[in-house]
Amino acid sequence: MCITDRGGLYSFEPVPLPAGGAEGWEKENGRRRSTLLELNRLYNLDCMQGMKEFPDGFFDLAIVDPPYGIGIDGQRKRVCRNPKHNRKEHSREGWDNEPPSEEYFRELERVSRNQIIWGGNYFVPVLKQAHKGWLVWDKGQRGLSMSDCELAYTSFDTPTRIFTLNRVELQIEGTIHPTQKPVKLYEWVLSLFARKGMKILDTHAGSASSLIACHRIGGLDYVGFEINAKYFEAANKRLETEKAQIRLFDLLEEQEKAAQTKLF
Repeated sequence: MCITDRGGLYSFEPVPLPAGGAEGWEKENGRRRSTLLELNRLYNLDCMQGMKEFPDGFFDLAIVDPPYGIGIDGQRKRVCRNPKHNRKEHSREGWDNEPPSEEYFRELERVSRNQIIWGGNYFVPVLKQAHKGWLVWDKGQRGLSMSDCELAYTSFDTPTRIFTLNRVELQIEGTIHPTQKPVKLYEWVLSLFARKGMKILDTHAGSASSLIACHRIGGLDYVGFEINAKYFEAANKRLETEKAQIRLFDLLEEQEKAAQTKLF
């Protein structure tokens, strides 16, 4: 895969299906592609079960945010006195007590050609090439009870990049998940590493911010998994609302173009 630097944006082409389309892919990999899981959907499914439905290298890019295994108390202890810095509290679901197994990372590498893993600093012992390019989300606030930034491992051999976005953005969006990240953050990540025609995987979709970013950018196919039924319902509702808003915007734009055409 060829990567070129275009003013700080990394350009590379999506991997095409072999001759014969999906059937050709099945023959090439000796593996049957699932007819049950469709693209551009969020599934209430264990990601280990879900990934088994896809052939080797099916996804061009995986952007994931798995549990770090430090527990919710390790994530945040409320010592900040200024309420404007605090995010909405969410019930404790035990979602961050256990990190993924090494098998998870090997399966992720099997189904995706490249990976971006939030919290990669917690998983260095099981990452094959932990020295490669990293991403930094600078949260734009200092001295709070939570970390000033978050790190993401990438499988790309590229320079480290920093994106500053105040965590207040989450208050604007409204949070539905304890580790929700802003849609704008994912839009930035996709602008660096994704091109139209690519297939994106998120194994721990959470609030569906990554999927919403794919939908906003356009030209990207995606699959998301969320094992927790409560978070899945909230995330799926959020995703469908986003899709409906974009469809309405497109309709209004078409009507405006049609009206302008009639004038001439």
